[in-house]
Amino acid sequence: MNPPKKAKNITIKDVADLAGVSLMTVSRTIRKPDSVSKKTRELVDKAITKLNYIPDLGAGSLGRRSNTIAVILPSLSFEGHVRTVNALSAELRGEGLHLLVGDNFYSPAEEMELLRMLLGHRPAGIVMVNSTHSDSGRELLLRSGVPVIEAWDLPSRPLGGVVGFSHNNVGFAMTEHIINCGYKKITFVRGPEDSDPRGKERYRGHLRAMTANNLDSSRLITIDKDWLGLTAGKQAVETLLKDHPDTDALVCLTDRVAMGAMMECKRRDLNVPSDLAITGHGGFDFAEHLVPALTTTRIDAANIGVQSARLLIEKINSQQPNAAEQYLDVGFEIVPRESTVG
Repeated sequence: MNPPKKAKNITIKDVADLAGVSLMTVSRTIRKPDSVSKKTRELVDKAITKLNYIPDLGAGSLGRRSNTIAVILPSLSFEGHVRTVNALSAELRGEGLHLLVGDNFYSPAEEMELLRMLLGHRPAGIVMVNSTHSDSGRELLLRSGVPVIEAWDLPSRPLGGVVGFSHNNVGFAMTEHIINCGYKKITFVRGPEDSDPRGKERYRGHLRAMTANNLDSSRLITIDKDWLGLTAGKQAVETLLKDHPDTDALVCLTDRVAMGAMMECKRRDLNVPSDLAITGHGGFDFAEHLVPALTTTRIDAANIGVQSARLLIEKINSQQPNAAEQYLDVGFEIVPRESTVG
């Protein structure tokens, strides 16, 4: 695959020309928006958005890179992401680099706002803890010339370096494990399709396993609200008993959701796993201490942070930081426990 081409650099003069105002007015609008009229702000903002312009927010930087690394996460509530960021920070600190962190909750629009803000500080590199970007987001990252690492996924169109694993394979492996335990009527729980791209990939892997074993794959529960929390697990069991009462195993999108499902089963006097087997994802610390202990997927989140930092440092020191793709598949592990054993 050929390396991505860097897009044309957009300058403040391009913004001024499109907005029909002076360079000074654009600069004043960016730095002190209250000092210009509403109409002027709208003209400048519209031009910035259309051109994907990255303002330089580092006063006096003279275009130099800072000693910061920008990190964008889909969520700060997931324990695995926190482990990755902690390890990333510790590894980079030894190189005199420090983190600027933002969270977009899987929203392309929010990601764009964060990218404009963080890239405006001229970071030495950027780590995206997701690989689902809008076309505008990709263009912004490519044009910036900043070394990019995409973590926690294996994207088909990488922007630079990649440190992750296949969520599709995770879904396949977990469902294969459940089938091998003797369960056949399996319901998959995921979040909203437009807000849960990783869950969507694991679901595709689940479907692949069900099809390979000639099993009915129609059982699906989509949680629209609080889909990363305990309430999602409670809602999943409620929906399951109403729509798929013959289910013998429930695949949850995270360990926290699985814990919520197990708590709801206890409230309803359902035995796990004899009445309903339950699995999670993420290898949260509490999973092994639940009763019964939870079958889950273990991801070495700290290693993702360490390897992302090392690859990023290598790219920062390179003359062509994003000239070639570098893939590191860190893999995963299915951890069988009592929640899927009869």
